Amino acid sequence: MAATLVKPNAQARAEPMPQPRFVDRLDLAALPTAVSCAQVFTKLTLTAWGASLIIDDALVIVSALVRNAVETTGVTDPNPRWSELDDLKLISVRLVGLENSVVIEVWDADPYPPPIKSEEVDAESGRELHLIPLTAHSYGSYPKGTGKVVWAELIVAPRSAQIPPPLPRRQRRSIPEAPSPIPRQQDPEILRRVIEGLRTLDDDPKQ
Repeated sequence: MAATLVKPNAQARAEPMPQPRFVDRLDLAALPTAVSCAQVFTKLTLTAWGASLIIDDALVIVSALVRNAVETTGVTDPNPRWSELDDLKLISVRLVGLENSVVIEVWDADPYPPPIKSEEVDAESGRELHLIPLTAHSYGSYPKGTGKVVWAELIVAPRSAQIPPPLPRRQRRSIPEAPSPIPRQQDPEILRRVIEGLRTLDDDPKQ
C-alpha cells in the first residue's frame, strides 16, 4: 500500500493544487542520462519563468528524484545491452509554477514511495534523497496510474523581494560662486602722502 510522505509541519497537497501559472513537462527514458537531461530542462524552464533564485535547490531535488526513479525502475548500466532496452520504462518530470512557489513532480512506474527520510535508505543509494527535507518547503508522494508521483515544493520570493532596491542617485552639487573680495579700507595716512606728492609735482617749476 502506497503511503503519502509529508514533511513535518508543512502543508500537504491533500487539497487540490491552485490554478497553475505555468506548467512544463519532459518525458525521459529511465536511463542514467535522464538525470542530466532533467537538470538542463529544469534550469532552462525556471530561467524562462523568472525563478532563477531557486534553480540550485531545484537541481538538487530533481537530480535526487530522477536518479532514484532510474535506480528503481530503469537501467543503471551506462552502456546497456540491447536486450536490456526491450522493456525500458519512462520517467516524467513536470514543473508547476504557482503564485509563490514551484512544484517539482517526478513520475515513475514503481508504485512504492521512496524512503526520503527513513533508516531504510543506506548511505550510498539514498544520500541525495536525504537532501530533499533540507531543501524543499514541503514534499510528498501519491499513486498515479501503475506508478507514483513524488513531489517537492520550493517557495519563490516575490519579484519585489528578488530585485534589490536601486542605489540612490547621486545628486549634482552646484559649486557656490566665490565671494567678491571685500575691498580693503584706504589708509588715511597713505592718502595724505599721495595728495602731498601730487601737490609737490604741481609746484615744481621744472615740471
